[in-house]
Amino acid sequence: MFELQYFIIGIVQGFTEFLPISSSGHLVLISELTSWQDQGLFTDVAVHVGTLLAVIIYLRSHIIVLVKNFFSFQIAKNDNLIKIIIATIPAVIVGFFIFDFVQLYFRDIKVFAVTSVVFAALLFVADHFKMKISSWENMSYVQAFIIGAFQILAFIPGASRAGVTITGARFLGFDRSSAAIFSMLLSIPIILASLFLTSLDLTSSTEININLYQSLFASIVACITALVSINIMMQIIQSSTFNFFIIYRVLLGFILLYFYA
Repeated sequence: MFELQYFIIGIVQGFTEFLPISSSGHLVLISELTSWQDQGLFTDVAVHVGTLLAVIIYLRSHIIVLVKNFFSFQIAKNDNLIKIIIATIPAVIVGFFIFDFVQLYFRDIKVFAVTSVVFAALLFVADHFKMKISSWENMSYVQAFIIGAFQILAFIPGASRAGVTITGARFLGFDRSSAAIFSMLLSIPIILASLFLTSLDLTSSTEININLYQSLFASIVACITALVSINIMMQIIQSSTFNFFIIYRVLLGFILLYFYA
């Protein structure tokens, strides 16, 4: 059963990290539904490494271009990299001050239920009532900052980092694929920042719980399932809307409210 815990954590983290359905909320739900002991900070780091590797693999062509442009030392060629940096700044600054507070007081199943429904509704409005279509490469610095401001909402459990950034991009008129790709690009510095902070907590902890092989297993599972979920999402939105994810969030939210409110 204990090994099953790492398998489930890897699947949940990997499958939900880049979908607009909230990975943190689903982990809260798993914690509520099981009596498993905490997997420890080391495993948290491991599964995030797995999802980071997955998004790097999927977006490798975009990342290679960004890296090549960075070493060209030409501002014009680094335009897209600058957009990612600008969009990351709001969440990094705000997160530094409120992350611990939110984790302490808002990691609650009822909060997850409510925010799941509320942010699903916002995504529905953004996805269906904005007619302008644009690619993320044509994004302005101001638009990048606005999407970054939306990303601050991701600190609310259940809001979904992917969900709020996609919502912000859709409100600004970017097409669904561009919204999803830019959201995934933004996940890279956010995951790296999360890994850095978690690693600091890990090194300063007096009780370090390291299960190397189980954590490595969870990381591999998270990587594989993240790649699968990304491909599924991109295939869905290329021929349809975000309705599948919206309906899922609304149904899940009302079910949880029924049982836990």
